[in-house]
Amino acid sequence: MRRVKAVYKGGVSILLGLSLAVLVLLPVMAGSTTKRLSTNFTLINLGSGPAEGVIQYFKPDGSKWRSDESFSITNPGGQAIFRQYFDTQLPDGQGSVIVSANQPLGAVVQILARNQTPTSGAYSGFPEGSAKFYVPLVIRNRMGASGLANSQIIVQNTSSSAIGFNIRLVRYDGDPTYTKTVASLAPGASYYYDLADESASNVPDGWYGSAVVETTTPGGQLAVVSNLFTGPHAMQTFKGFSSSAQEWLVPLFTSRLANGLSTPLSIQNVSGSTIPAGGIVITCTKNALSGGPTTINISNSQPIGDAASFFVNPVIDTTLPDNWYGSCRISASAGVVAFVQMRVIGTDRAAAYEAIPGGSTDKKVLVPLAAKRLANGFATVINIQNLSVSASAHVTFTYIPSPEYVAGGGLSTNIVITNVEIPAGGSIQHNLRLSGAAPPAVPALPDGWYGTCIVESADQPISGFVELTMLTGEGDTYQAHTVFTQP
Repeated sequence: MRRVKAVYKGGVSILLGLSLAVLVLLPVMAGSTTKRLSTNFTLINLGSGPAEGVIQYFKPDGSKWRSDESFSITNPGGQAIFRQYFDTQLPDGQGSVIVSANQPLGAVVQILARNQTPTSGAYSGFPEGSAKFYVPLVIRNRMGASGLANSQIIVQNTSSSAIGFNIRLVRYDGDPTYTKTVASLAPGASYYYDLADESASNVPDGWYGSAVVETTTPGGQLAVVSNLFTGPHAMQTFKGFSSSAQEWLVPLFTSRLANGLSTPLSIQNVSGSTIPAGGIVITCTKNALSGGPTTINISNSQPIGDAASFFVNPVIDTTLPDNWYGSCRISASAGVVAFVQMRVIGTDRAAAYEAIPGGSTDKKVLVPLAAKRLANGFATVINIQNLSVSASAHVTFTYIPSPEYVAGGGLSTNIVITNVEIPAGGSIQHNLRLSGAAPPAVPALPDGWYGTCIVESADQPISGFVELTMLTGEGDTYQAHTVFTQP
Protein backbone atom coordinates (compact mmCIF):
# COMPACT_ATOMS: atom_id res chain seq x y z
CA MET A 1 0.00 0.00 0.00
CA ARG A 2 1.22 3.49 -0.84
CA ARG A 3 0.89 6.11 1.89
CA VAL A 4 0.27 9.88 1.89
CA LYS A 5 0.45 12.16 4.93
CA ALA A 6 -0.47 15.66 6.34
CA VAL A 7 -3.35 18.26 5.90
CA TYR A 8 -5.03 21.51 7.28
CA LYS A 9 -8.56 22.75 6.73
CA GLY A 10 -6.84 25.85 5.68
CA GLY A 11 -3.41 24.46 4.50
CA VAL A 12 -1.90 21.07 3.47
CA SER A 13 1.39 19.11 3.17
CA ILE A 14 1.68 15.78 1.33
CA LEU A 15 3.99 12.73 1.27
CA LEU A 16 4.24 10.01 -1.34
CA GLY A 17 3.52 7.33 0.15
CA LEU A 18 1.58 10.16 0.52
CA SER A 19 1.97 12.80 3.33
CA LEU A 20 0.14 16.14 3.57
CA ALA A 21 -0.04 19.07 6.01
CA VAL A 22 -3.54 20.55 5.92
CA LEU A 23 -5.60 23.44 7.31
CA VAL A 24 -9.32 23.91 7.51
CA LEU A 25 -10.27 27.57 7.90
CA LEU A 26 -7.60 28.03 10.53
CA PRO A 27 -8.36 31.39 12.20
CA VAL A 28 -4.69 32.34 12.77
CA MET A 29 -1.95 30.05 11.52
CA ALA A 30 0.67 31.59 13.86
CA GLY A 31 2.64 34.79 14.23
CA SER A 32 3.72 34.87 10.59
CA THR A 33 0.20 35.51 9.30
CA THR A 34 -3.27 36.50 10.47
CA LYS A 35 -4.98 34.83 7.49
CA ARG A 36 -7.66 32.15 7.73
CA LEU A 37 -6.06 29.50 5.56
CA SER A 38 -7.65 26.50 3.87
CA THR A 39 -6.31 23.74 1.64
CA ASN A 40 -7.18 21.40 -1.15
CA PHE A 41 -5.14 18.60 -2.65
CA THR A 42 -5.31 16.87 -6.01
CA LEU A 43 -4.26 13.23 -6.44
CA ILE A 44 -3.07 11.72 -9.73
CA ASN A 45 -2.89 7.97 -10.40
CA LEU A 46 0.72 7.20 -11.35
CA GLY A 47 0.07 3.48 -11.65
CA SER A 48 -0.96 1.11 -14.45
CA GLY A 49 -4.43 0.23 -13.17
CA PRO A 50 -7.34 1.60 -11.10
CA ALA A 51 -6.28 3.19 -7.80
CA GLU A 52 -8.32 2.41 -4.69
CA GLY A 53 -7.33 4.14 -1.48
CA VAL A 54 -8.10 5.63 1.91
CA ILE A 55 -7.36 9.08 3.36
CA GLN A 56 -6.71 9.40 7.11
CA TYR A 57 -6.82 12.80 8.85
CA PHE A 58 -4.80 13.51 12.02
CA LYS A 59 -4.75 16.33 14.56
CA PRO A 60 -1.37 17.72 15.74
CA ASP A 61 -1.49 15.35 18.75
CA GLY A 62 -1.89 12.34 16.43
CA SER A 63 -5.56 11.68 17.23
CA LYS A 64 -8.20 11.29 14.50
CA TRP A 65 -9.43 14.57 12.99
CA ARG A 66 -12.33 12.95 11.10
CA SER A 67 -13.41 9.51 9.88
CA ASP A 68 -11.40 7.87 7.12
CA GLU A 69 -12.34 8.77 3.54
CA SER A 70 -12.26 6.25 0.67
CA PHE A 71 -11.54 7.18 -2.94
CA SER A 72 -11.15 5.63 -6.36
CA ILE A 73 -9.28 6.88 -9.46
CA THR A 74 -10.29 4.58 -12.28
CA ASN A 75 -7.83 5.46 -15.03
CA PRO A 76 -4.02 5.70 -14.99
CA GLY A 77 -3.21 9.40 -15.20
CA GLY A 78 -6.64 10.21 -13.77
CA GLN A 79 -7.43 12.73 -11.05
CA ALA A 80 -9.32 13.16 -7.78
CA ILE A 81 -9.69 16.53 -6.00
CA PHE A 82 -10.28 16.90 -2.24
CA ARG A 83 -11.29 20.33 -0.92
CA GLN A 84 -10.91 20.65 2.85
CA TYR A 85 -12.87 23.93 2.93
CA PHE A 86 -16.00 22.06 1.74
CA ASP A 87 -15.51 19.06 4.06
CA THR A 88 -18.34 19.24 6.60
CA GLN A 89 -16.85 16.37 8.64
CA LEU A 90 -13.60 18.25 9.21
CA PRO A 91 -13.71 20.79 12.09
CA ASP A 92 -11.75 24.03 11.78
CA GLY A 93 -8.10 23.58 12.70
CA GLN A 94 -4.86 22.21 11.31
CA GLY A 95 -3.40 18.76 11.02
CA SER A 96 -2.11 16.18 8.59
CA VAL A 97 -3.16 13.42 6.21
CA ILE A 98 -2.01 9.93 5.26
CA VAL A 99 -3.18 8.63 1.87
CA SER A 100 -2.90 4.89 1.24
CA ALA A 101 -3.62 3.23 -2.11
CA ASN A 102 -2.98 0.11 -4.17
CA GLN A 103 -1.30 2.17 -6.92
CA PRO A 104 1.46 4.81 -6.71
CA LEU A 105 0.06 8.34 -6.43
CA GLY A 106 1.22 11.89 -6.98
CA ALA A 107 -0.32 14.95 -5.38
CA VAL A 108 -0.24 18.72 -5.38
CA VAL A 109 -1.39 20.70 -2.35
CA GLN A 110 -2.74 24.25 -2.56
CA ILE A 111 -2.86 26.54 0.50
CA LEU A 112 -5.39 29.36 0.13
CA ALA A 113 -6.82 32.33 2.02
CA ARG A 114 -10.38 32.18 0.69
CA ASN A 115 -12.91 35.04 0.88
CA GLN A 116 -10.13 37.47 1.91
CA THR A 117 -7.38 39.32 0.12
CA PRO A 118 -5.72 36.23 -1.41
CA THR A 119 -2.70 34.45 -0.01
CA SER A 120 -1.65 31.22 -1.71
CA GLY A 121 1.06 28.59 -1.97
CA ALA A 122 1.49 25.10 -3.43
CA TYR A 123 3.84 22.15 -3.35
CA SER A 124 4.06 18.60 -4.72
CA GLY A 125 4.11 15.54 -2.48
CA PHE A 126 7.09 13.59 -1.18
CA PRO A 127 7.86 10.10 -2.49
CA GLU A 128 9.11 9.07 0.97
CA GLY A 129 10.24 10.34 4.34
CA SER A 130 13.86 10.79 5.42
CA ALA A 131 15.87 11.13 8.62
CA LYS A 132 17.16 14.57 7.56
CA PHE A 133 15.90 17.52 5.48
CA TYR A 134 17.53 20.79 4.40
CA VAL A 135 15.81 24.19 4.09
CA PRO A 136 17.93 26.65 2.03
CA LEU A 137 16.22 29.88 3.18
CA VAL A 138 14.76 30.73 6.60
CA ILE A 139 13.91 34.26 7.79
CA ARG A 140 12.81 35.82 11.07
CA ASN A 141 11.29 39.33 11.30
CA ARG A 142 13.31 40.76 8.41
CA MET A 143 12.07 43.71 6.37
CA GLY A 144 12.48 43.33 2.61
CA ALA A 145 11.20 44.77 -0.66
CA SER A 146 7.81 43.07 -0.17
CA GLY A 147 7.40 43.77 3.55
CA LEU A 148 8.16 41.96 6.82
CA ALA A 149 9.26 38.35 6.20
CA ASN A 150 8.97 35.28 8.44
CA SER A 151 9.34 31.55 7.84
CA GLN A 152 7.20 28.71 9.06
CA ILE A 153 8.69 25.19 9.00
CA ILE A 154 6.22 22.29 9.06
CA VAL A 155 7.62 18.90 10.15
CA GLN A 156 5.57 15.71 9.73
CA ASN A 157 6.30 12.36 11.33
CA THR A 158 6.10 9.80 8.53
CA SER A 159 7.12 6.93 10.83
CA SER A 160 4.83 4.36 12.47
CA SER A 161 5.81 5.45 16.00
CA ALA A 162 6.57 8.71 17.82
CA ILE A 163 9.84 10.50 17.02
CA GLY A 164 11.88 13.43 18.32
CA PHE A 165 13.69 15.91 16.09
CA ASN A 166 15.81 19.06 15.97
CA ILE A 167 15.56 22.14 13.75
CA ARG A 168 19.07 23.58 13.52
CA LEU A 169 19.25 27.20 12.29
CA VAL A 170 22.42 28.40 10.55
CA ARG A 171 23.02 32.10 9.81
CA TYR A 172 23.83 33.24 6.25
CA ASP A 173 27.55 33.38 7.11
CA GLY A 174 27.61 29.81 8.47
CA ASP A 175 27.34 30.73 12.16
CA PRO A 176 25.20 28.21 14.13
CA THR A 177 22.45 30.34 15.67
CA TYR A 178 19.89 28.19 17.51
CA THR A 179 18.51 24.64 17.69
CA LYS A 180 14.80 24.04 18.27
CA THR A 181 14.23 20.66 19.92
CA VAL A 182 10.94 18.73 19.85
CA ALA A 183 10.99 15.69 22.15
CA SER A 184 8.05 13.77 20.70
CA LEU A 185 5.77 13.94 17.66
CA ALA A 186 3.02 11.35 17.15
CA PRO A 187 2.99 9.18 14.00
CA GLY A 188 1.29 10.92 11.08
CA ALA A 189 1.13 14.25 12.93
CA SER A 190 2.72 17.57 11.94
CA TYR A 191 4.51 20.20 14.04
CA TYR A 192 4.36 23.88 13.04
CA TYR A 193 7.44 25.93 13.93
CA ASP A 194 6.78 29.60 13.28
CA LEU A 195 9.86 31.82 13.41
CA ALA A 196 7.74 34.89 14.20
CA ASP A 197 6.83 33.22 17.51
CA GLU A 198 10.45 32.42 18.41
CA SER A 199 12.13 34.57 21.07
CA ALA A 200 14.45 37.29 19.78
CA SER A 201 16.96 36.12 22.39
CA ASN A 202 17.21 32.82 20.49
CA VAL A 203 16.88 34.14 16.93
CA PRO A 204 17.31 37.92 16.59
CA ASP A 205 15.11 40.20 14.51
CA GLY A 206 16.37 40.58 10.95
CA TRP A 207 17.95 37.12 10.98
CA TYR A 208 18.18 35.05 7.81
CA GLY A 209 19.96 31.85 6.90
CA SER A 210 19.11 28.18 6.44
CA ALA A 211 18.01 25.14 8.45
CA VAL A 212 18.71 21.45 8.93
CA VAL A 213 15.84 19.32 10.27
CA GLU A 214 16.91 15.94 11.63
CA THR A 215 15.23 13.20 13.65
CA THR A 216 16.78 12.29 17.00
CA THR A 217 15.03 8.90 17.09
CA PRO A 218 16.95 5.97 15.53
CA GLY A 219 15.08 4.83 12.42
CA GLY A 220 12.75 7.86 12.54
CA GLN A 221 11.47 9.40 9.30
CA LEU A 222 9.99 12.82 8.64
CA ALA A 223 8.98 15.25 5.87
CA VAL A 224 9.41 19.03 5.79
CA VAL A 225 7.59 21.91 4.07
CA SER A 226 8.38 25.61 4.48
CA ASN A 227 6.06 28.60 4.13
CA LEU A 228 7.80 31.97 3.68
CA PHE A 229 5.43 34.87 4.42
CA THR A 230 6.34 38.37 3.17
CA GLY A 231 4.17 41.38 3.89
CA PRO A 232 0.50 40.99 4.78
CA HIS A 233 -0.45 38.76 1.85
CA ALA A 234 2.44 37.07 0.00
CA MET A 235 3.45 33.46 0.70
CA GLN A 236 6.00 31.18 -0.94
CA THR A 237 5.73 27.45 -0.22
CA PHE A 238 8.47 24.93 -0.95
CA LYS A 239 9.59 21.49 0.19
CA GLY A 240 12.68 20.65 2.19
CA PHE A 241 15.36 18.54 0.52
CA SER A 242 16.37 15.08 1.69
CA SER A 243 19.20 14.50 -0.79
CA SER A 244 21.87 16.57 -2.50
CA ALA A 245 23.43 16.81 -5.95
CA GLN A 246 26.32 18.68 -7.54
CA GLU A 247 24.17 19.82 -10.46
CA TRP A 248 20.74 21.46 -10.38
CA LEU A 249 18.58 22.89 -13.17
CA VAL A 250 16.39 26.00 -13.07
CA PRO A 251 13.82 25.90 -15.93
CA LEU A 252 12.88 29.57 -15.54
CA PHE A 253 15.21 32.30 -14.30
CA THR A 254 14.18 35.93 -14.71
CA SER A 255 15.89 39.23 -13.96
CA ARG A 256 13.67 42.27 -13.42
CA LEU A 257 11.17 41.66 -16.20
CA ALA A 258 8.90 44.49 -17.31
CA ASN A 259 6.04 42.85 -15.38
CA GLY A 260 8.15 42.91 -12.18
CA LEU A 261 9.01 39.19 -12.04
CA SER A 262 12.42 38.19 -10.71
CA THR A 263 13.55 34.76 -9.49
CA PRO A 264 16.06 34.75 -6.60
CA LEU A 265 18.02 31.51 -6.05
CA SER A 266 18.96 29.98 -2.68
CA ILE A 267 21.69 27.32 -2.83
CA GLN A 268 22.55 25.50 0.42
CA ASN A 269 25.86 23.73 1.03
CA VAL A 270 25.01 20.30 2.50
CA SER A 271 28.35 18.63 1.79
CA GLY A 272 29.64 18.50 5.37
CA SER A 273 32.56 20.83 4.62
CA THR A 274 33.20 24.35 3.30
CA ILE A 275 32.72 25.07 -0.41
CA PRO A 276 35.51 27.44 -1.51
CA ALA A 277 35.07 30.68 -3.42
CA GLY A 278 34.25 29.83 -7.02
CA GLY A 279 32.99 26.38 -5.99
CA ILE A 280 29.48 27.14 -7.27
CA VAL A 281 29.08 28.15 -10.92
CA ILE A 282 25.69 29.13 -12.37
CA THR A 283 25.42 29.27 -16.15
CA CYS A 284 22.20 30.81 -17.48
CA THR A 285 21.16 30.68 -21.16
CA LYS A 286 18.58 33.14 -22.45
CA ASN A 287 15.27 32.17 -23.99
CA ALA A 288 15.17 32.83 -27.75
CA LEU A 289 12.58 35.56 -27.15
CA SER A 290 14.60 37.35 -24.46
CA GLY A 291 16.82 40.33 -25.06
CA GLY A 292 20.22 40.88 -23.52
CA PRO A 293 23.30 38.66 -23.37
CA THR A 294 23.17 35.07 -24.62
CA THR A 295 24.58 33.71 -21.37
CA ILE A 296 25.02 34.91 -17.78
CA ASN A 297 27.68 33.44 -15.49
CA ILE A 298 27.42 33.74 -11.70
CA SER A 299 29.72 32.35 -8.99
CA ASN A 300 30.24 32.65 -5.23
CA SER A 301 32.98 35.13 -4.34
CA GLN A 302 33.21 33.96 -0.71
CA PRO A 303 33.51 30.48 0.87
CA ILE A 304 30.23 28.86 1.92
CA GLY A 305 30.25 27.06 5.27
CA ASP A 306 28.56 23.71 5.82
CA ALA A 307 24.73 24.06 5.98
CA ALA A 308 24.97 27.75 4.98
CA SER A 309 23.51 29.13 1.74
CA PHE A 310 24.63 31.19 -1.24
CA PHE A 311 22.00 33.64 -2.53
CA VAL A 312 21.51 35.12 -6.00
CA ASN A 313 18.97 37.96 -5.98
CA PRO A 314 18.19 39.70 -9.29
CA VAL A 315 15.73 41.96 -7.46
CA ILE A 316 18.64 43.98 -6.06
CA ASP A 317 21.69 42.72 -8.02
CA THR A 318 22.05 45.32 -10.76
CA THR A 319 25.02 43.48 -12.28
CA LEU A 320 22.39 41.15 -13.74
CA PRO A 321 20.66 42.49 -16.89
CA ASP A 322 17.20 44.03 -16.89
CA ASN A 323 14.31 42.27 -18.66
CA TRP A 324 16.21 38.99 -19.14
CA TYR A 325 14.85 35.45 -18.91
CA GLY A 326 16.00 31.92 -19.67
CA SER A 327 17.12 28.76 -17.87
CA CYS A 328 20.11 28.04 -15.60
CA ARG A 329 22.40 25.18 -14.67
CA ILE A 330 23.98 25.14 -11.18
CA SER A 331 27.26 23.24 -10.88
CA ALA A 332 28.96 22.80 -7.50
CA SER A 333 32.23 21.27 -6.31
CA ALA A 334 30.33 19.41 -3.57
CA GLY A 335 26.76 18.48 -2.61
CA VAL A 336 24.20 21.31 -2.57
CA VAL A 337 20.41 21.81 -2.74
CA ALA A 338 18.58 24.73 -4.37
CA PHE A 339 15.17 26.33 -4.74
CA VAL A 340 13.75 29.23 -6.76
CA GLN A 341 11.61 32.13 -5.54
CA MET A 342 9.24 33.86 -7.96
CA ARG A 343 8.61 37.44 -6.85
CA VAL A 344 6.62 40.08 -8.70
CA ILE A 345 8.05 43.21 -7.10
CA GLY A 346 5.53 45.97 -6.48
CA THR A 347 2.73 43.42 -5.93
CA ASP A 348 1.85 40.70 -3.42
CA ARG A 349 2.34 37.92 -6.00
CA ALA A 350 4.95 35.34 -4.95
CA ALA A 351 5.62 31.64 -5.48
CA ALA A 352 8.49 29.15 -5.16
CA TYR A 353 9.61 25.81 -6.56
CA GLU A 354 12.46 23.39 -6.00
CA ALA A 355 15.27 23.25 -8.57
CA ILE A 356 15.61 19.99 -10.54
CA PRO A 357 18.54 17.70 -9.71
CA GLY A 358 20.80 16.88 -12.65
CA GLY A 359 21.47 13.34 -13.76
CA SER A 360 17.86 12.19 -14.03
CA THR A 361 17.02 9.75 -16.85
CA ASP A 362 13.22 10.05 -16.53
CA LYS A 363 11.36 10.66 -19.78
CA LYS A 364 7.80 10.97 -18.46
CA VAL A 365 6.33 13.91 -16.54
CA LEU A 366 2.91 13.97 -14.83
CA VAL A 367 0.98 17.08 -13.75
CA PRO A 368 -1.85 16.42 -11.22
CA LEU A 369 -3.77 19.64 -12.01
CA ALA A 370 -3.86 21.58 -15.28
CA ALA A 371 -6.53 24.17 -16.08
CA LYS A 372 -7.22 26.63 -18.89
CA ARG A 373 -8.88 29.95 -18.10
CA LEU A 374 -11.54 28.76 -15.67
CA ALA A 375 -14.53 30.98 -14.98
CA ASN A 376 -13.10 31.94 -11.57
CA GLY A 377 -9.86 33.12 -13.24
CA PHE A 378 -7.70 30.09 -12.38
CA ALA A 379 -5.20 28.85 -14.99
CA THR A 380 -1.90 26.95 -15.09
CA VAL A 381 1.42 27.24 -16.91
CA ILE A 382 3.40 24.04 -17.52
CA ASN A 383 7.20 24.43 -17.85
CA ILE A 384 9.12 21.43 -19.22
CA GLN A 385 12.93 21.29 -19.12
CA ASN A 386 15.11 19.24 -21.49
CA LEU A 387 17.79 17.80 -19.19
CA SER A 388 20.14 16.99 -22.08
CA VAL A 389 22.68 19.67 -22.96
CA SER A 390 23.66 18.03 -26.24
CA ALA A 391 20.45 17.04 -28.06
CA SER A 392 16.88 18.26 -28.59
CA ALA A 393 13.99 16.50 -26.86
CA HIS A 394 10.81 15.57 -28.76
CA VAL A 395 7.80 15.36 -26.49
CA THR A 396 4.08 14.58 -26.57
CA PHE A 397 1.55 16.35 -24.32
CA THR A 398 -1.54 14.33 -23.37
CA TYR A 399 -4.30 16.26 -21.59
CA ILE A 400 -6.76 14.01 -19.68
CA PRO A 401 -10.04 15.65 -18.57
CA SER A 402 -11.09 15.51 -14.93
CA PRO A 403 -14.15 13.35 -14.15
CA GLU A 404 -15.68 16.48 -12.58
CA TYR A 405 -15.14 18.41 -15.83
CA VAL A 406 -16.73 15.64 -17.90
CA ALA A 407 -19.67 15.32 -15.48
CA GLY A 408 -20.27 19.05 -15.95
CA GLY A 409 -20.64 18.65 -19.71
CA GLY A 410 -17.01 19.06 -20.77
CA LEU A 411 -15.14 17.14 -23.45
CA SER A 412 -14.58 13.50 -22.44
CA THR A 413 -11.76 12.71 -24.87
CA ASN A 414 -8.04 13.18 -24.31
CA ILE A 415 -6.33 15.99 -26.22
CA VAL A 416 -2.92 14.96 -27.60
CA ILE A 417 -0.26 17.35 -28.95
CA THR A 418 2.66 15.54 -30.59
CA ASN A 419 6.26 16.16 -31.68
CA VAL A 420 6.96 19.28 -29.62
CA GLU A 421 10.69 20.06 -29.78
CA ILE A 422 12.66 21.38 -26.81
CA PRO A 423 16.19 22.57 -27.64
CA ALA A 424 19.21 21.06 -25.91
CA GLY A 425 19.42 22.42 -22.36
CA GLY A 426 16.28 24.51 -22.95
CA SER A 427 12.72 24.58 -21.69
CA ILE A 428 9.26 25.11 -23.16
CA GLN A 429 5.94 26.43 -21.83
CA HIS A 430 2.35 25.42 -22.33
CA ASN A 431 0.69 28.59 -21.03
CA LEU A 432 -2.98 27.89 -20.30
CA ARG A 433 -3.51 31.50 -19.18
CA LEU A 434 -3.42 32.61 -22.83
CA SER A 435 -6.40 32.61 -25.19
CA GLY A 436 -4.54 33.07 -28.49
CA ALA A 437 -3.33 30.60 -31.10
CA ALA A 438 0.41 31.33 -31.10
CA PRO A 439 2.81 29.45 -28.77
CA PRO A 440 3.06 29.24 -25.82
CA ALA A 441 -0.78 29.30 -25.91
CA VAL A 442 -2.55 25.93 -26.31
CA PRO A 443 -5.54 26.52 -28.62
CA ALA A 444 -6.42 22.80 -28.69
CA LEU A 445 -7.81 23.16 -25.16
CA PRO A 446 -11.09 25.06 -24.72
CA ASP A 447 -11.50 27.70 -22.03
CA GLY A 448 -12.84 26.09 -18.85
CA TRP A 449 -10.98 22.79 -19.39
CA TYR A 450 -9.29 21.13 -16.40
CA GLY A 451 -7.73 17.77 -15.64
CA THR A 452 -4.25 16.23 -15.69
CA CYS A 453 -1.37 16.38 -18.16
CA ILE A 454 1.18 13.71 -19.11
CA VAL A 455 4.31 14.75 -21.02
CA GLU A 456 6.40 11.98 -22.58
CA SER A 457 9.75 12.35 -24.32
CA ALA A 458 10.75 10.09 -27.19
CA ASP A 459 14.45 10.57 -26.61
CA GLN A 460 15.90 12.89 -23.90
CA PRO A 461 15.21 13.02 -20.12
CA ILE A 462 12.84 15.77 -19.00
CA SER A 463 11.42 17.37 -15.85
CA GLY A 464 9.65 20.63 -14.99
CA PHE A 465 7.43 22.72 -12.78
CA VAL A 466 3.92 24.18 -12.88
CA GLU A 467 2.67 27.69 -12.14
CA LEU A 468 -0.85 27.98 -10.69
CA THR A 469 -2.30 31.45 -11.16
CA MET A 470 -5.43 33.56 -11.01
CA LEU A 471 -5.80 35.80 -14.05
CA THR A 472 -7.26 38.71 -12.11
CA GLY A 473 -7.52 40.10 -8.60
CA GLU A 474 -5.39 41.63 -5.86
CA GLY A 475 -3.23 39.86 -3.29
CA ASP A 476 -1.04 36.80 -3.77
CA THR A 477 -2.67 34.66 -6.46
CA TYR A 478 0.55 32.95 -7.55
CA GLN A 479 1.65 29.37 -6.75
CA ALA A 480 4.17 26.89 -8.15
CA HIS A 481 5.21 23.27 -7.64
CA THR A 482 7.43 20.63 -9.24
CA VAL A 483 6.06 17.84 -11.43
CA PHE A 484 6.18 14.07 -10.94
CA THR A 485 8.45 12.00 -13.16
CA GLN A 486 8.61 8.38 -14.31
CA PRO A 487 11.26 6.47 -16.29
